Amino acid sequence: MALAKDLRMPLQPLYKFLDVEGAKKTLGNRCFRHAKPSSFNDTEDLTVAGIFRESAEEAIAIMAANLIDVIMKNLHRPPLCLGKALRANIESFQKVLKKNPTLAANLKLAIASNAGIFNLGAPVMESLAKETIDGIDALMQRHRVLCVTTALDSEKMWSDYTKNKGIALRIEGNPAKASKFECFEKVSYFEMRPVLYDDVVAYVEGALFADRTARNLEPMRKIIYWKTLEWSHENEYRLAIFLSDGEEWETLSYHPEEITELYLGVGMDEADKADIQQKATAVNSAIKIFRMKRSEAGSLVWNML
Repeated sequence: MALAKDLRMPLQPLYKFLDVEGAKKTLGNRCFRHAKPSSFNDTEDLTVAGIFRESAEEAIAIMAANLIDVIMKNLHRPPLCLGKALRANIESFQKVLKKNPTLAANLKLAIASNAGIFNLGAPVMESLAKETIDGIDALMQRHRVLCVTTALDSEKMWSDYTKNKGIALRIEGNPAKASKFECFEKVSYFEMRPVLYDDVVAYVEGALFADRTARNLEPMRKIIYWKTLEWSHENEYRLAIFLSDGEEWETLSYHPEEITELYLGVGMDEADKADIQQKATAVNSAIKIFRMKRSEAGSLVWNML
């Protein structure tokens, strides 16, 4: 198991909202469920059109127009793309250009006039982009993500995630134990989800010659840590943990002292309240317990029990 980032400076207070069932499992089993990215509520399907600023047609044209320049820059590097036909074509171009680099200009003109002759037309470029999409998705699904928030007093968060009957737990990482909870990162919000690659030519070079996992890390991070403005009310932080080869899990234990505060929803049943309080104090006898209520103005506030 590897954490996504090195340990960081102390974070502002972070809270995990849970419905009643999730609260009892999290406290009773002393572990948090870490989601697969495929379960994110804001996930958008990855497509060729979504990875570049340009349209798919424009991006493919740029790929073909700059392919020879990219090959010339990497004449002595073996192509690492997965498609056998494309890899064989790139190796053939490398072999020819090593013998006679002056042919580069003529090859560029030939590809510009009829890329299909060299099996480098739109279908092949689309296949390369599809390979990238599949690689990013596979890498992303090898992460487990814990989502938290700073918005303890948010009506919408309490309603959406607990129906006002659940809880919020404050999570504080223990630096002395190299806690994973020191590694939360803030989510960034944009009017539109940013494209994964700003430079098509740089993308082509990476797609052909760079290590597949390494080149997919940055766009994968955009998917995990970037959301659209409609979600900005969540003030979200995320902890992304990369699974090692052969590793598979959905829940991960925490140190008892890392659960420092418990907030009970305004609509929680008394029976659930007693059960959850008992489970929380069994985990951490020093935990501070609060009850959410409404002020005279109707806003959410809390009192310590």
